[in-house]
Amino acid sequence: MKLNTNSILILFGVIAFAIMACFPVTLMAMPLFQPGQPDSSNASATVQAIVTQTLGAVPTSIPATATPIPATATQTPVPSTNTPLPTAVSYCDWVKFIKDVTIPDGTQLSTNEVFTKTWRLQNRGTCTWTPDYMLVFTSGAQMGPTTAVRLNSYVAPGQTVDVSVTLTAPASAGSYTGYWMLRNPSGTLFGAGTKANEAFYVVIKAKADVPHGTITGSLCYPSEFNPPMTLYFEKAGTGETILFSIPEAQNFYSALLPNGRYYVYAWAPNYNLEGAYTDSSGLMKSVEVVGGQTTANIHLCDWSPYPHGRGQ
Repeated sequence: MKLNTNSILILFGVIAFAIMACFPVTLMAMPLFQPGQPDSSNASATVQAIVTQTLGAVPTSIPATATPIPATATQTPVPSTNTPLPTAVSYCDWVKFIKDVTIPDGTQLSTNEVFTKTWRLQNRGTCTWTPDYMLVFTSGAQMGPTTAVRLNSYVAPGQTVDVSVTLTAPASAGSYTGYWMLRNPSGTLFGAGTKANEAFYVVIKAKADVPHGTITGSLCYPSEFNPPMTLYFEKAGTGETILFSIPEAQNFYSALLPNGRYYVYAWAPNYNLEGAYTDSSGLMKSVEVVGGQTTANIHLCDWSPYPHGRGQ
């Protein structure tokens, strides 16, 4: 029998199919799996591991480091009962300044003028001041030879006392400050302030002594023109009089006078009229003349044919 090409191919196919039928199915399936890919026996284990890891990532409670949710109500912290309270400070010897009784700060005085400075002080401490306590000068302008003055009474805690010292303004013009404190019998200085160490003081302004001052005013004569008249400045207490002439038709005056207190009046001799500087009762008021200053508005408007009496 003659075999052609197609017959040969069919024969080989049948033989190959018979041979393949003799091998297990698993051997035929092996080429279908890729290298590194898990087989079916591990698939369920892989799925179970993924589920376990996912459940493990879900928190079952708030972590310790999480920020707590603030409460809606504000809670006031309770102060500790162990905190020590501040203790009030006190001193045996302590001063509280009350006021200047005389010579307020900045008082103007003449050079070399003698004056008395008085302070009102309170015993702020716990010890009684006795006459063995002293008012003493500590620094600044001394203003005279006095440096210490003894207290003249007992001053219990809480009581006040006026302490005084006689001083003299310096010979040169200017501003001066003297500082003073108290001293206890043991020699310890004390004063005012939170630590009982601040001095109290006297402050003055000394000015050069100018011996003359000026008085000015008008002459309210009861007519259109003033007649010639004489102007009188009578020193109160002594009667010493200084005279000035006033010409006709002059209705104002200005006079330079020695320091002192004066009564001021004018006399029109041809008309027998006296004009004076008076109060509401018709009595003449005295006027102070201060060195270097002008005392103005001393008007002579009370005219009478009779002399005026002297008042204050």
